[in-house]
Amino acid sequence: MFKPRYLALFCALASTSVLASEGTALLRQPDISAEALTFVYGGDIWISDKNGQNPRQLTSHPASEFAPKFSPDGKWIAFSASYDNNTDVYLMPASGGAATRLTFHPGADTVNGWSPDGNSVIFASNREIANSRSNQLYTVPVTGGFEHKLMEAVAFEGDLHADGKKLVYRPNNMAYSGPSGWRLHRGGSTPPVWIIDLEKQQLEKIPHPNANEFSPFWLGDNVYFLSDRDNTAVNLFRYSEKKVEQLTKNTDWDLRSAAGYNNQIVYEAGGFLHSYDISSGQSTPIPVHIQSQSVQKRPQWKDASKTLTNARLSATGQRVVISARGDVFTVPVKDGSTRNLTQSSGIREFDGLWSPDGRFVAFISDVTNKHHLVLQAQDGLSKAESFVLSDTGYFNLLSFSPDGKLIAYHDNHLNLYVFDLNTKSSRKVDNSERRTEFKVSFSPDSRYLAYTVSAANYFSQIKLFDFQNNKSTLITDGMSQTDDPVFTQDYLYFTASVNTGPAQVGLDLSTRERPVRKALYAYVLSAEGKSPLLAKTGDEPLKSTEKDDTKDKKDDKAVKAVRIDLDSLQNRIVALPLPERNYDSLGVASDGALFYLERPQAGASNELPGSNGQNNGTLYRFDFEEKKSASIKEGLAGYNLSNDGKKLLLISMPNSLQVADAKEKLDAKAVNLADVRSFVDPQQEWQQIFNDAWRMQKDYFYDAKLHGVDWQAVYAKYQPLLKDVQRREDLNELLVEMIAELQVGHNRIGGGDVHQETPSKAGLLGADFVINDGKYQFKTVFEGDRWSPFLKAPLNVPGASAKAGDYLLAINGRELTEQQNIYAFLDNTLGKQVVLTIADNASGKNSRSITVEPVANESQLRLWHWVEKNRQLVEKQSDGKIAYVYLPNTAEGGFYFFNRMFFAQTDKAAVIIDERKNGGGQAANYITEILGRPFLSGWKDRDGLVFTTPGAGIYGPKTMLIDQDAGSGGDFLPWAFKRLGLGKTIGTRTWGGLIGISTNPDMIDGGFHVVPFFRFYTPDGEWRVENEGVAADIEVELDPVAVNKGRDVQLERAIAHTLAELKANPPEDHRQAPAMPTQLGK
Repeated sequence: MFKPRYLALFCALASTSVLASEGTALLRQPDISAEALTFVYGGDIWISDKNGQNPRQLTSHPASEFAPKFSPDGKWIAFSASYDNNTDVYLMPASGGAATRLTFHPGADTVNGWSPDGNSVIFASNREIANSRSNQLYTVPVTGGFEHKLMEAVAFEGDLHADGKKLVYRPNNMAYSGPSGWRLHRGGSTPPVWIIDLEKQQLEKIPHPNANEFSPFWLGDNVYFLSDRDNTAVNLFRYSEKKVEQLTKNTDWDLRSAAGYNNQIVYEAGGFLHSYDISSGQSTPIPVHIQSQSVQKRPQWKDASKTLTNARLSATGQRVVISARGDVFTVPVKDGSTRNLTQSSGIREFDGLWSPDGRFVAFISDVTNKHHLVLQAQDGLSKAESFVLSDTGYFNLLSFSPDGKLIAYHDNHLNLYVFDLNTKSSRKVDNSERRTEFKVSFSPDSRYLAYTVSAANYFSQIKLFDFQNNKSTLITDGMSQTDDPVFTQDYLYFTASVNTGPAQVGLDLSTRERPVRKALYAYVLSAEGKSPLLAKTGDEPLKSTEKDDTKDKKDDKAVKAVRIDLDSLQNRIVALPLPERNYDSLGVASDGALFYLERPQAGASNELPGSNGQNNGTLYRFDFEEKKSASIKEGLAGYNLSNDGKKLLLISMPNSLQVADAKEKLDAKAVNLADVRSFVDPQQEWQQIFNDAWRMQKDYFYDAKLHGVDWQAVYAKYQPLLKDVQRREDLNELLVEMIAELQVGHNRIGGGDVHQETPSKAGLLGADFVINDGKYQFKTVFEGDRWSPFLKAPLNVPGASAKAGDYLLAINGRELTEQQNIYAFLDNTLGKQVVLTIADNASGKNSRSITVEPVANESQLRLWHWVEKNRQLVEKQSDGKIAYVYLPNTAEGGFYFFNRMFFAQTDKAAVIIDERKNGGGQAANYITEILGRPFLSGWKDRDGLVFTTPGAGIYGPKTMLIDQDAGSGGDFLPWAFKRLGLGKTIGTRTWGGLIGISTNPDMIDGGFHVVPFFRFYTPDGEWRVENEGVAADIEVELDPVAVNKGRDVQLERAIAHTLAELKANPPEDHRQAPAMPTQLGK
C-alpha cells in the first residue's frame, strides 16, 4: 500500500541531513579543466570552481543544453543544444558569452570532446547511418565549415588520444538509454569499449564480459570508462597495460557519466558530483549549491485541451464534460462559460460523466494516491461527495444507468463493477477472462446491464446482468465475435463477425491486413416482440372508438419496464439490411434511428503521409422507416449521444469537438475549447506524475510481486530528488532511473509537457559529400525506391538530377566551399524550391542549375540504398541462387518488406533473412509460417509454367542475420526461427526484451509511460530471451576495420554459409511436371 505520510517524514529527515550536505541534486554530465568544473543543471550549462564553489549559469535558453566539454586549454566549452528543435554543436568562451553555432544538420549532433590541438570539436551523429542504433563520429572546425567523418564504422561515443591517432570508443548503443530504464541489462545490447588506431587501422578490444561499458576517455595512455561488470552498479574502471581495474565500489547509485583532467576524474552518481583522485584512489563529494528557478517551474496557465482524454455530452446536450490535464471541465455548447470543476495541480481527475438528470458530474480522482469516485454538482459550487473505490488498482467510469442510481466502471484487472449511489457501495458484476475493452449499455428501465467480456477463445461475447435477481446470463453462443451492445425499449443492437478469428490476437503478425467484416443485428427482447424491420402491410390503421378519460398524462413520462425473455432469445436475432463491413460504436437516437461508425479495412489502402489514422471513422445513420443507411459525417475518431438521444457529440483527434442535432442532416457547430485551461503548479503536478508512475508500475507490471523488488524503498530512494527537478525533462530522467530498478526491457517513460521549439525546417538533398579541391563533391546520390510512391529522392528527378562525382558549387546563388557548412545553406528550405549550381569539376566545367525540393529526413533513402546494395551483392556472389530479404521490424514495415522482397524472389533456391536492427512490434508467426511451410503439390498448365501449392516458397537453405540492435519482436523472430529448425543464425546476440507493452494510461500531462504487463515463455515452460537475447549459431562481430574498407563481414559470412548449405543440401526441383499420362483414365 502507498504510504505518503511516512514518506513525507522520511524525505524531510533526508533533506535536512545527507542531502543538505551534498548540495543541489540532479547535476549531470560533468567535465573538468585545469581550473574549473562544468556541468548541466536544469537543462542549462553551468560552471564553477573545481571544488563546486561559485557556480555560474552560462546558458539560460529554455531548450535543452547539454554535453559540455572543455577545450584542451580550458578556455572554451563546446556543448550541444536543441534550439529550433534541432540538436547541434555550439561553442562559447568558458568565461561566458555568446555561443557560436558549428553544425546545422537536422539530425542530432552530440558533443563528445575535442581534437588534441583544440582546433576541432568531436561530435556523434546518426545522420549518415543506414541500419544501426549507433552513431558515427565527426569533427567540425571551431571556425565552422565542412564536417569530417572520423571513420565509417559506427561509434556511439568516443575520445581521441593526445596523439590524434588512437580512438577509444563504444561501438553500440545500450539498452539503458533515453526513455528506457533497464539497469544491469544482460541481453545483447551490452556494448564493449574498443581502441582503434585510425592511421594503421588496427583494433584493440578491451577485455569485455557481458556488461554495459561506456563513457570512455583517455588520461595519458590509460583508458578510463564506466561499467556495470561487477553486477551491482555502474562503477569507474581503468584499462592500463592490458589489464582492467575497478576504481570505485558504488553499490547504491550508478555512475552515469565521467570525465578527467590530469590526476582528477569527476563523475555523477545519484544526481551529485564526485571527484576521484587517481593518486590516492579516493572519491570525495563535490557539493554545489544552486539557488535558481527555471521558467518551467513557475506556476502558470496551460492549455488543457491539448491533453484531452475524454468528452461526453450532458443530459440534453447543453454542455460537454471534458477530462483534460487531470481536471474536469464543463464547456457550454452555446450559452454560459467554461467551468473547471476540479482546479487541482497535484491531483488527477478524469473520466467525467454527466448524470442523466443533469444535476451532477461523476469522475475519478486519485487524491491520496488511490482512486475515488467523486460526485460534484454541475455548477461546482457545493462540496463534492467522494467514495474510495479501492486501495489499489486503476479504474475507469463507463456509464450511468438511466435512472441515475448506478454507475458502471471497471478496473485494470479485468473486473466490471457498478457503484450504487443509494447504498454508497460497489458491487462486482463480472470479470473478463482476457483483456478487453468493456462495452456496456443499461436498459431504459435500468434493470439490465448488457456488457462484453472476452472469452477463452478470444472472442468477445455479450452478457446480461439482471439487477433484480443479481444474475448474469451469457446471451451469445461464442461462435461469433459480438460487440458494441446498445439497448432500446424493445431491442438490443450489436455487431457480430464470423471472420475475425485470424485477426483476434493482435500480437501475431499474421493478423496484419486481415479485413474484419461485421454485420449489425438486433435482439428482439420480448417473446412477443416484433422485428424492427417488419414489413408494412399498407392497410389503413384501426382507430379506437373509446376515449380513456382516466389516463394520467404523467404516464407518458413514466419509465416502462423492459421485458426480456431469455428463452429462445438466440432465435430472435434480426440482421439489418447492410453490407458486412468494419463497424463499431452503436448508438440509438430519440427518434429510434441507429447511429454507428464505419472504419476502413486494414490494408485496403495506403494513405498519404501525415494522414491522421485516428480520424478514420465515418458516421452513419440507419433509418428503420426507410430501412436505409446514410453517411452523415466523415473524419471522426468517435462520437456519443446525449442521454435524451437528441444531440450528437462528434470527436476528432486530437481535440476537435462538434455538436449537432441527431438527425439525418447534420448542422454541426464547433465547441469552443479556448477556456479549457488549467492553472498548473509544476511542483505539485510533478509530484503527482512521480506518484502515478510509481503506482502504475505497482498496478500494471506483469508480476504482481515486482520480481521481489521493495517498491516502497525505491520510492523512498528517488522521491527526495524531486525538490531539485527544474524541468519536465529532468523529471523524465529521474523516473527512468526509478523504473530501471526493475531491470526489465520495454520499461519506458518520457514526453509530457516538455519544452517545444519551433522547427527551423531544415532541408536535405539526399546525398553524401566529400571535399575535393576545396569544394563540395557528391560522394553518393540516393536514388530512392521506384516502387515507394511517398519516398522522394530530391536529386533523382528527371530534368533536375545530379550524380556521384558532380560538384555542388552554390545554393540559391551563394557560393559554397569547404569553409561553409552546407547545412547552414539548407536551413529553412523545407517545402521550398532550391536552386543548385552543379558542375563537372571544382572549376565549374559544364556548370548548370537545377531546381530541387529538399526533404526533411534522409533515413529511409539511406536504408533503401543499403538494402538494395545488399540484395545486389547477394545476387552477384550467389550467381542468382540466393534471395535477400530485409526486415526493419516485425510490424507494418516488416510485413511490407517481407511480402515485397520474399515473394518476388521465390524463384531462387535459398534465402538470407536480414533482421539486423529489427525494431520489433509483433510476434512474427506469419514470417516463420511462410518460411517453414512445405511443398505440397504442383499443377501442370498446358502452356505456361507449372504452379504450386503453396503458391510460392523457397525450399532450400535459410539463413538469418541478427545483431545486438534487433529486439522485442526482433528477439522472438530468431528464437522462433531456431526453435522451428528453419536454419542457422549469424551475427551477434540480440537485444533480449520479451516482456510486452502496454495497457496503462498516459501521464496527466500527456507524457507516455510504458509498463510491461505480459511476458514470453517457451513451450517447455521456461522464462527465456528476456534479459538474455538470442545467441547467434555462428557468432560474427561487425569488424570496424572491415567496415572502414566498405565490407560487411556478417553478410559475407551469411552468403558463404548459405552457398555451402545449398551445395550440401540442394532443394528438390519441383519445376518440372512428371511425364504426361499415356493410359486412358490415369
